[in-house]
Amino acid sequence: MDELIRKALFKPYSKLSKQSYSNQHGSLVECRSLLILHEGLSPTLAYFEEAIRSRFADTVCRLIDTSTSPSLVIDGGTALVIIRFITPQWQQEIENNIDKLSRVVYFMDDDLFDPSALKALPKEYRTKIIRRSAAQHRWITEHCDDIWVSTPYLARKYAHLNPDIIPAKPSPLLLGAHQPVKIAYHGSSSHRDEKYWLRHIIEGVLALCPQASFEIFGEHEIYKLYRELPRVSVLHPMTWQNYLAYTKTHRLDIGLAPLLDSGFNLARGPVKFYDFVRMGAVGIYSNRAPYSDFIEQNVNGVLLENNPHIWIKAISLLINTEHKRRELASNAKKYAFSLVSEI
Repeated sequence: MDELIRKALFKPYSKLSKQSYSNQHGSLVECRSLLILHEGLSPTLAYFEEAIRSRFADTVCRLIDTSTSPSLVIDGGTALVIIRFITPQWQQEIENNIDKLSRVVYFMDDDLFDPSALKALPKEYRTKIIRRSAAQHRWITEHCDDIWVSTPYLARKYAHLNPDIIPAKPSPLLLGAHQPVKIAYHGSSSHRDEKYWLRHIIEGVLALCPQASFEIFGEHEIYKLYRELPRVSVLHPMTWQNYLAYTKTHRLDIGLAPLLDSGFNLARGPVKFYDFVRMGAVGIYSNRAPYSDFIEQNVNGVLLENNPHIWIKAISLLINTEHKRRELASNAKKYAFSLVSEI
């Protein structure tokens, strides 16, 4: 099927059909503003946005996420840069406003013009890329003034299109580092309700605390639930032996142990406390058995009522208060070893 698509829809590029930046009267159109069309947040946008902007010095720039914006208002003299993919719907939107555009540029950082270059990729991913590339292949030559590429290799391969090389130019914000704070919920598949309950809480915490990251165990259902959140890792469930080995070498700052109302949860013990101690973390627990009679509030852990707003506030406070985290984690470790010595 890939070969049939390639033969039917991909023809060698010989040139760009649109050769000038003129309007219908043949006069040069001034570039008054810049629109960068992209699909969601991506490494391409992160690493090349500044370089693209620098090509339009002193020009007001707007980012347009085509995956969420159905259309846009285009003023006369606007330059347009398309990053990687442009859907048929947006192709039509651009055509409807083509006389207002001073310049249309297509930018790619992978070889999206040649399906044969994708042979080594997994079939599902390769098929998706080929279909999307085919849907815009001829449109690019008919409506774009320029092709911009990210590497000398692409520039040499498509030299007949006179491409410009746009090197990556990451923002200083991308080069900065936060002192990371790792949060986790290590509930098994029996904690499905807790994993859904935490979704809104984690979203709120990550929005407030850019230095925080979160990990959770779960199957594909949980992956789909959390995949849109930034700085989240969904780990495949482990056997007890592998989990024990993992937690003996894995460091954690904050461990979460919510318990919702259920008959099954009534029989649980405070074992997550020991998991958190093993990883050097402070635990945040639902204020109910078995934790309400085991944890000393704000001494060796934090007890909270099951109110999402309270959890967001408490987790965020601990993320931003390192000395408190260390104190509670140290007390938890001392308490755990005191229980061991009593046996």
